[in-house]
Amino acid sequence: QLELCHYAKRALNRRKMTFKVSVVYFSRSGRMVTLSNVVAEGARSVTGAEVTVYRIRDPVFGDVPDQYDEGVLDAPVISPQLIQDSDVIIIGGHGQQGGICSEVRHFLESWSEFQTAGCLLKGKVASAYTTTGGHGCGYGGHEAILASMHATFLQHGMIPLGVPPSPVMEDAPLATPYGTTLSLKARSDKTSSRLRLLTESEVKLAYSQGEWASQVGKQLHDIGDFD
Repeated sequence: QLELCHYAKRALNRRKMTFKVSVVYFSRSGRMVTLSNVVAEGARSVTGAEVTVYRIRDPVFGDVPDQYDEGVLDAPVISPQLIQDSDVIIIGGHGQQGGICSEVRHFLESWSEFQTAGCLLKGKVASAYTTTGGHGCGYGGHEAILASMHATFLQHGMIPLGVPPSPVMEDAPLATPYGTTLSLKARSDKTSSRLRLLTESEVKLAYSQGEWASQVGKQLHDIGDFD
């Protein structure tokens, strides 16, 4: 019995040491994939984080390769069950006429069963990032887009987080504490990094967003489950 107790304690300690972070995106653009990977790297910088980048499948048209940039479809497809199994969920998608794109909205609405089954996502950390601009997508409105996603997180008892304020925000035109935001307009100036035209400031903000969500998620996970 003492030996079984010892192994049980070791298993419990391992569970407390690791926690799951899911970075989830929908986009047809490789730039969003790059942004998602930077967010994921920030999350991985926290000890114990098991980070996976997922994509949302188009609920209407599915996967049509010639409609996506190279690499966009390489990530595994997210599911509601994977969301439920995660401790931290960070979701990104492009803005569309002042709101989040319909593919992300459809996915968020698929969580309604969690709400009616007893608030199954309560206590999980949630965060969001987006892009604005581009043909047919409208301009600006990124804080409203991110705030609407935070509102959805709150409907599930989740803990919404953004980007920790820092001086880096002075150099990023669309910087906001609500979440990392990129303009879809291509950049060719000297401030651009080689990460699919993300600027150095945008990379730093995306990394810090992933890191911050992961840090809070780790603290909450180590405390224990919410009742």
